[in-house]
Amino acid sequence: MCYNCVRIDGDYMNKKGFTLIELMAVITILVIISLIIVPVIDRNVKKSKDDMYKIQIENIRMAGQGYFSDNILSRPKAGSHCSVSLQVLVSEGYLSGDVVNPKNGESFGDVYIQIKNTGTNKDVFNYLVCPIESGCESTNQSCM
Repeated sequence: MCYNCVRIDGDYMNKKGFTLIELMAVITILVIISLIIVPVIDRNVKKSKDDMYKIQIENIRMAGQGYFSDNILSRPKAGSHCSVSLQVLVSEGYLSGDVVNPKNGESFGDVYIQIKNTGTNKDVFNYLVCPIESGCESTNQSCM
């Protein structure tokens, strides 16, 4: 006797395939799982891009520190500030090649590193990574 068979008009016929209800149930389950997983994956991708952006900005800031450490005469006097462009850091070898923004995949391009001497008796330097539009301070006077 056949256990996986259906009796039709006295003959046993093999039951093969899935019913429409079974297929719809599987598709429904897959849709529910994708509705849960896709936002989680999207959130993780955005978070990793934000983290990579922060790391890239820190690398640019450290390249600026290296530049000003090697070019002591370029440092501003107490109470003043100046800046150096990203292109100068690349051309002088403090950064390699095209520095890309991980958030949009485009070149940082118009970014500069501003050094501000906040000390009075002793030199204390702050390093800021600024887009050209922001100006960080009222001017982006070159340190060169």
